[in-house]
Amino acid sequence: MGRIAIELLGISPAHLRLPAALVNGASLVLVGLLTRTLGGGRAAQCLALLATFPIALAFSSVLQYNTTDLFAWSLTILSTARVLRSGDPRNWIGAGAGIGLGVLSKYSIAFPAVSLVVGLLLLPAQRHHVRSRWFWYGAATATILAAPNLLWLATHHFITLQMEHFIHLRDIRLGRAEGYYSDQLRYTFLAFPLAVAGLVSLLRSPRFRLLSAFFLGPFLLIAAAKGRGYYLLPAYPVLYAAGAIALERVLAHRGKLPRNIIRTVVAAAMLANSVAIAWTYLPIWPPGSSGWTWQMDHNQDMADEVGWPEFVAQVAAVRDTLPAADRARLGVLANNYGEAGALALYGPAYHLPTPISSTNSFHARGWGAFDPETVIVTGGTLEDQLYNFDQCSVAATIHAPYGVRNEEAVRHPDILVCHHLRRPWAEVWAHSQEFG
Repeated sequence: MGRIAIELLGISPAHLRLPAALVNGASLVLVGLLTRTLGGGRAAQCLALLATFPIALAFSSVLQYNTTDLFAWSLTILSTARVLRSGDPRNWIGAGAGIGLGVLSKYSIAFPAVSLVVGLLLLPAQRHHVRSRWFWYGAATATILAAPNLLWLATHHFITLQMEHFIHLRDIRLGRAEGYYSDQLRYTFLAFPLAVAGLVSLLRSPRFRLLSAFFLGPFLLIAAAKGRGYYLLPAYPVLYAAGAIALERVLAHRGKLPRNIIRTVVAAAMLANSVAIAWTYLPIWPPGSSGWTWQMDHNQDMADEVGWPEFVAQVAAVRDTLPAADRARLGVLANNYGEAGALALYGPAYHLPTPISSTNSFHARGWGAFDPETVIVTGGTLEDQLYNFDQCSVAATIHAPYGVRNEEAVRHPDILVCHHLRRPWAEVWAHSQEFG
């Protein structure tokens, strides 16, 4: 998605965010359709969309593996709701498509998939669906869509699972998995009562009770796996849809004035949620302003998005100081995948070599067409690199714009120039795979 955006529109943060915004705009359409499928009118649909909008905003703020999470879950849940409402088993194809697309971006789609199967088996009224050929056609659809990823995994020793395991243990070690239950209150904020009402409504509904499994199952599974709180966010729209419908049914028995007052208060609360998300996650402030500075201090992800063109320019400036003999067999080694990505994206404008990195999938691309003799190193320390190279020195220090204290400027600000790797590149590379 990022490659298509860059090829069509050019390199810019706005262009990279556009696919994320389009996908999550489509996700909101699915939530509206879900609310209608559950029996909600226009007012309930609008309320469900207002409640879901903050999730879509957060997932639209960057282009990453979370980008299509909401879409995949919503397509799966909508298709299941249509099976329950109409009895048409052909909608299992759509549920399978949602699961298959989810696999291509994030394996957490396994949580709703497993919960759906368990819910079907536990509810006697729904157990017959497992015997339907259309249910298995849906399973085949999911497998076909996920096949490119599954085949890649099989031919690469399931290395992505190794990365997932490493990151999971890292998150637990750093305490990022703590606060899972309080995160549910923090992320839903003013929409939490609506979610509770929706869950109660689904559990009391003979027709749509199965849909509660899309929340309860992932809630329990993620907690058992010590996952992070935001993993559960795509499960909330179905609760919002059911809660909005429940609220509209209650208001139908109220007078016009109290009905309008309650609708206004609830809508204002949902909009306040969106404002809070925008304040925290979206680049809505001019760089250097007080609002922008607050975001940089309180949102590390946003701080880490700042300064990449300047970073690459500083690496190019170091390259320009090197003698011609050193540039002949020059490599640029980035210890951080963000640095490697920035160098790959902006480096060609400065005629920098294609960056090499041992982190994540960059490792599979190797160290280039030749064994570099001189290497510009970013994201490392002088002490570590002196262990690897015969000679190494600090050539420059990274300075992020506006004094932003991001990872590059604080944790490893040195740009190093190193000479002569102590061991053959092939030998080093065979044991250098890193995750992060």
